[in-house]
Amino acid sequence: MKNIIKGAIIFTISIASFTSVLAQGPDEYWIGLEEYAVHTEGELAGMTTWRMYLHMLDVNDFLSACTGITENPWILESTSTPAWYQHPSASEVFATAINPAFFTAFPNLEFDSWFTIGAENSYSDIEILALPDPTYDAFTAFEAGENVYANTQIGNAWVTLYPGLGASSPGFAGNDLKVLMAQITTSGTLSGSFYVQIFPWGIQDPDVRLLLPVLYAPTQCMDLEACNYDDSAWMNDECEYGPSAGVIVGDENVDLQGTITEWSYSCDEGAENYLWTADGGTIISGQGTSSILVEWSGTSTTGSVSVIASNSGNCEGQASVMNVDILLGIEQINHDLGVSIFPNPASSEISLSFTSELIRPNYVCKIFSSTGSKVQEFTISTKTTSIDVSGYSNGTYILLVQTQNGIVRESFIVAKQD
Repeated sequence: MKNIIKGAIIFTISIASFTSVLAQGPDEYWIGLEEYAVHTEGELAGMTTWRMYLHMLDVNDFLSACTGITENPWILESTSTPAWYQHPSASEVFATAINPAFFTAFPNLEFDSWFTIGAENSYSDIEILALPDPTYDAFTAFEAGENVYANTQIGNAWVTLYPGLGASSPGFAGNDLKVLMAQITTSGTLSGSFYVQIFPWGIQDPDVRLLLPVLYAPTQCMDLEACNYDDSAWMNDECEYGPSAGVIVGDENVDLQGTITEWSYSCDEGAENYLWTADGGTIISGQGTSSILVEWSGTSTTGSVSVIASNSGNCEGQASVMNVDILLGIEQINHDLGVSIFPNPASSEISLSFTSELIRPNYVCKIFSSTGSKVQEFTISTKTTSIDVSGYSNGTYILLVQTQNGIVRESFIVAKQD
């Protein structure tokens, strides 16, 4: 099934020495390797199939030839032996000779190593011609799975005829601004260089000839918050983010004077792993899953539960957080921390008075019922504050004030006359 076209060519392409240029970047021509398939089973286990692209600058840029000669060598090397995979019975030098209809009979033929100009199989309408050097045939070495070092005086090349501006050919850069040059399946690390001839904007004269290194294309993600951020990228086309943990469901108000000692918190499922944190409490069970049990310590009146979800690639998403109010119990309240409530009991309104040393603007106050439910939250900014409690039910209530000196706690009773 070998199909290397040999012989005379209608036109002449010069592969003489020009000034060499090594380039990579959003405003330069460059050759990049992109991962096509990672193999974990069968004959190809441990190998990766890479696709090599020439990145262009304009949709009408056309790749005319890939060459190698003394001054501008074509080098393609891998650290593995053999250097790359060639199908034992159906391998082809060029993608234009690969017929996908044979993939059923020869599944690994899809991952054969080959060269091309734009085409990835025989369905593309393009003819690619091989120009081997009789003193060193780079194509024969490539098909044998050997490293290629084409630096002879005559040179090696593969070329295609220019179809003219406006024609439909995979040799044009197109909207994605890149042209496929090769597919290589190997277990090693690839390196090398190619001397390419480009018709910029579809113009044949003057052309552009560059010696370009083979590079592993950077992941195009500039977002520091993404899991695959790459500081060499210049676009955000490939950013990956972790999954959302979802909304945390559980008790926002915890009453430690009750009989319950463990509280359950859960979030929406869908991720591979969940990393929980309980600030002010201890996670009893469930770490790593979508549901946990927490035992609150009772050393603070506030706490929080947070969770970060991650996928199978350990890519983490944004944290979900639930704040928790902890009622420590009436018997633990200290009545001597600088706040007084009058009248007590009250029926419709209470007056809160603070010492001048204590009060600061915008302190947060919370009032809880004796069952641990938060009934009101407000801020204070004056030494004396009046609170309407006419809507409260009869019973005992706890006032908590978060100050710079700690938590101030005081109890009061609402007793309405019938």
